[in-house]
Amino acid sequence: MRMRRIFTYIAASVLLLTSCDAWLDVKPYDKMSQDELLSDEEGFIKLLNGIYIELNSDMLYGGALSVEMIEIMGGAYVIGTDNAVWGNYSDLASYQYGTEYWRSRFNETWNKAYSLILNCNLLLENLETTGVAFTGQHYKIIKGEALALRAMLHFDMLRLFGPVFSRNADLPAIPYYKEYTIVPNAQMTAREAAEEITNDLLEARILLANDPVRTEGTRPDAPSDGSSTFMYYRNLRLNYYAVTALLARSSLYFGDSKAAYEYSTEVIKAAETVFPFVDRSLVTGSPADPDRIFSSEVIFALSHTQRNKLFKNYFDPSRIPNYVFRMDNDLMSNVVFGGGAATGGNQDDYRYRVNWVATGANRYFYKYSDMVDTGNIRNTMIPMLRLGEMYLIAAESRSEDIGAGLAYVNRLRERRGVGNLQQLDRQILQYEYIRELYGEGQLFYMYKRMFTPVLFSAVDSRNPQPSDAIFTVPLPDTETENR
Repeated sequence: MRMRRIFTYIAASVLLLTSCDAWLDVKPYDKMSQDELLSDEEGFIKLLNGIYIELNSDMLYGGALSVEMIEIMGGAYVIGTDNAVWGNYSDLASYQYGTEYWRSRFNETWNKAYSLILNCNLLLENLETTGVAFTGQHYKIIKGEALALRAMLHFDMLRLFGPVFSRNADLPAIPYYKEYTIVPNAQMTAREAAEEITNDLLEARILLANDPVRTEGTRPDAPSDGSSTFMYYRNLRLNYYAVTALLARSSLYFGDSKAAYEYSTEVIKAAETVFPFVDRSLVTGSPADPDRIFSSEVIFALSHTQRNKLFKNYFDPSRIPNYVFRMDNDLMSNVVFGGGAATGGNQDDYRYRVNWVATGANRYFYKYSDMVDTGNIRNTMIPMLRLGEMYLIAAESRSEDIGAGLAYVNRLRERRGVGNLQQLDRQILQYEYIRELYGEGQLFYMYKRMFTPVLFSAVDSRNPQPSDAIFTVPLPDTETENR
């Protein structure tokens, strides 16, 4: 693997926390040497912040792994066959991963993820050797967040490129980098990589035990005296509860239901004071500025100052006759947000009311549209982990009998303005995942984890059947060429 794009990816985009109006303001440090940057506490914070910012890359969670590539693979959008409109998307929707275009795109995602992993390792190694004096809990917070970032990136590379874990956990999957090096590491099996991911998250969780998020909440307001904002805006960082939520997500994926239940319910118990359900008045009843992402419930989000481009580039109906991403109308109206007791769908659901806006005969997805209050931090948030997912994980992992998790689903539905389900099965649970996490890059991984058909359509015969071929993206050329 070509591991030479290491420090340069970050050095040109390191950013500094500065104001209460924006979590991150740009300040270039591209001419700073590595030694200079990592010579004091501020430098470590700058490097860590730079890693967070680079997660917003189009190759990662600013596009490919949030609203675009991964959601197409997860059946979220109607993709037409007219190449003049849809271009290479038609190939991806039919899981033709081997085309030149998509090989290149997957290469980019892989290389970007591993470049950031190596920058995490650069930070972690220097953290132990520079002898820098850190303020209060800053050393543990910096180290904990860096470990969690390393684990998260490896986890998503494993979910994307690794085998179906429930079927082939002992097959070769991905390399796991714990050192700052340009020497290619050997591929681990999926099970071995899972162990490394879990260990990093567990260590991060211990280091973050005194995270202020546990006693003071997310701290959304910067100090008025102009002092450092590093320990503020905790839901924009991999805080203690975000790491716990990531452990819930990864444990479920790795087949450890007991751990998934324990971690998800820990977050749920804390959420009443730290990540409360959004006030219905902020999203229904035609508020002037609806909170479409339910920001109070977001456990971890990226702060993307150009987030509105996601709406403009992919979802804005004014793009027609160019492509516009939207759900299949029949699937939306008769299953996901319709169908009554058989599906649990209801158009009173305010996930539907606030995020799906009618234009002509179709409804379009507005979750990432600009808010009137453009200075509000929630206008920049790309959700990475949210409270609703914890309820769904708790439901899925409650026992071997998925129906035992019904109470968790009904609690979530209650806070979405819809009535209780009388029963719960895997299919209905999938509908709930779609309602809650649509447009956030998690649906493909859900189908892969469960090994079930991908729901593109309300017509079963049109939905791709589960297979190792569609759920396992071939390793990138940049990885295989150097083996």
